[in-house]
Amino acid sequence: MAELRGCHFPEARLYHPASHLWAEPEGDGVWRIGVTEFGVALAGEIILFTAKPPGVRLAAGRSFGLLEAGKTVFPVKTPFDATLVDADESLEHDGRSMNRDANGTWLVRLQATCEGPPACLLPWHEAAAAIEAEMHRYRFIHRDDFKPGLEDRPGGV
Repeated sequence: MAELRGCHFPEARLYHPASHLWAEPEGDGVWRIGVTEFGVALAGEIILFTAKPPGVRLAAGRSFGLLEAGKTVFPVKTPFDATLVDADESLEHDGRSMNRDANGTWLVRLQATCEGPPACLLPWHEAAAAIEAEMHRYRFIHRDDFKPGLEDRPGGV
């Protein structure tokens, strides 16, 4: 497992650096999607996640759900065209598991409309530089020292 500034990134996953998401293939074009440890740190303490209903078709850049962190709500946007298969319903009642284990907590499962891995998803060795650039943009030195302020939070996770 790779580590960057105190955040862990499983190398077997693919990443979308701009949205702070990880993606794991499940087969037949279905991808399990979650927020990276870096994304969780940027958001602050996550309280809830509310997904759109299963079956909804999403164009790249459209929200598949909302993350509530403190008094702020963030849209979580799909990085590729997809259909929402299902969501982790337990997060609607309590999303705090993301704060404890971002790499073990998934948000949704998406069925990609393209064949093969969507081009926007990068393996760790290709995503690392872009993720580090995002960390620099948010003045993120190390996960243990970062305290997000409203001016540091992303417009969307």
